[in-house]
Amino acid sequence: MHSLSFLAEISLGDASSFGEEAAALGDLTKAGVSVSPAFVLPAAAYGEFLARKEVKSILNLCDSKKPEEFHRLLMGIPLPTRLAKEIEGFYRSLSGPRDTLVSVRSVRAKKQVSDAPSLLSTIKRFWVDHMLSICDRGGNFFKEPLPIIVQQVVGSDFSGNLHTSSPEVGSTDFCAVEVNHPSGKERFIFEKGTADVTKRIVSGVVEAPTAREEVADLVSWSQKIEQILGGSYTVSWKNYRGEFVFEEIKTVFLPRLRTTALEVWFDVDGVPDSAEGVWGFVVRDAATAKDTAKKFPSHKVLLLLEGIDFEQIDEFREARHKEGLKNLHLTLPPVRTVDGLREIKRHLSGERIQRGPHLKFFFRAFYPANVILLKQFLEVGVDGVIFDEAALAQGLLGAETKVEPDDSLGWAISEASKIAKSEGVELLYLGDRARSWVLFELVRRGVKGIIVPQKHQKEFSKALQEAEGERLSPGV
Repeated sequence: MHSLSFLAEISLGDASSFGEEAAALGDLTKAGVSVSPAFVLPAAAYGEFLARKEVKSILNLCDSKKPEEFHRLLMGIPLPTRLAKEIEGFYRSLSGPRDTLVSVRSVRAKKQVSDAPSLLSTIKRFWVDHMLSICDRGGNFFKEPLPIIVQQVVGSDFSGNLHTSSPEVGSTDFCAVEVNHPSGKERFIFEKGTADVTKRIVSGVVEAPTAREEVADLVSWSQKIEQILGGSYTVSWKNYRGEFVFEEIKTVFLPRLRTTALEVWFDVDGVPDSAEGVWGFVVRDAATAKDTAKKFPSHKVLLLLEGIDFEQIDEFREARHKEGLKNLHLTLPPVRTVDGLREIKRHLSGERIQRGPHLKFFFRAFYPANVILLKQFLEVGVDGVIFDEAALAQGLLGAETKVEPDDSLGWAISEASKIAKSEGVELLYLGDRARSWVLFELVRRGVKGIIVPQKHQKEFSKALQEAEGERLSPGV
C-alpha cells in the first residue's frame, strides 16, 4: 500500500487529497515545466497517523486550555511504521544515498531539513500543531486533513518570484518578475506580447542591478503557466547557470485598478448585472451570494450573516464545498463579547465551515464594545473587519433609532484603523450615505475599502475622489 505520490503522478483533479499547490505543481511537471523534485503526503497519510489508537485517545481528551500537555503527548507518539518507512523511501528517491536539503511545507508552515529523522519529526510536528489549532477552535480532527509537500532545495545563482499577471497593472497582458538581493528587491514589469520592460521598481539596497536579459525568459514561462493552469499565479523561481527551476506556487486574484482613494464594494440585494468599477460584493442572502460568486469568479463575495440561520449556513456550505466557490467568504454575525465570537466560530466549525487559507472570516464591528476591545476580538482569529457605520453611530450615541454620526464616529474610525493595521487585517467600512467628512477620515486613515449601496455608486465615487484630492492638497 502506497499513500505518497511524486508530483508527476498527481494533477489538479487530485487537489482535494493532495492540496491545491501540490496539484498545480503536478500539472506543471507533467507539462514539461522545470519544477524542483518533490513528493506529497496526502490527506490519507494524515488520516493514517490520526487513526492510531494512542492518538485517538489523546484527541478525545483534547483541552484547549492545556496546549503544552496536548502537544507533548501527541509528539511522543511515533508515526506508523509503514508510513515512516514509505516517507524515508521517497526521501531517498530525492536524495540518493546521501542526505539532501528539502523544504517541508503545508498551508500552515514551512521548514527546511537535511536528513530523514528530522524530516519525520517535522512532518509529525506539522500535524500535531494542526491538531492543536483544531482543538483550540473546537473543529473536527477527522474532517480537516493537512497535506504536506516535501521538495528538494536546489542551488541557485539568483532567485525570486514570478507573478504571471502583474498586480501593479491589474492586467493579464503584463507579468511581474521579482529578483531577490541580500538587502533589497528588484521588480520588473514586462509586457507579455513584446517582453519589453515597462517599469523597474527597486526596494531596499540593490548593489548589482539585474540585466533584463537575465530574467526575460520568465515572460514566456508566465504565459505557459497560465495556459496550463488557467488564472493568475505567483511562482517562486531559481536560476542556476542560466536555467530556471520553479518551486512554490499559489493562486492570486488579480486586483483591479481603482479610480478612487478606497476600494469600492457594492452592497447588493440581488445578483448584479455588472462588476465594472467594483472590487467585491456584500450580500445578505446565501443563495444570492452563491449566484453572485458564480457570475463573477474573479471578485470576492462576502455573505453578511445577521445571526445563526441554519438555512443560510447550509446554502453557504454547499456553495463552498460542493460547488467550489472559493471567492465566497463570510462575515460573522454581530456579537457583544469576545467569548461570543469564539462560540460563533465553534458553531460554524461544527457545521464544517472553518476559516483557512481559502476561506476568510470577517468580524462585524457593530457595538461600541467591538471597537473598544477590537484587539481582543481579532486575537480570536479573523481576516478582516467590517465597520458598521449605522450601528456604531447609533450605539455610540446611545440612541434607539438611526442617527446622524458625530465626532464619536471619527474616534471609532481612528481606533479601528489603527488596530487593524497593527494586527495586519483588512478594514472595510459599511456606509449608507456619502458624508464628506467621514470619507476624508477614511482616506486619511488608510482604510482598505468602503461598502456602498450599489444605487449610490456615482455619489460615493465622486465624493471619494474629492476626499482624495483634499488629502493631497498642500496644507492638509
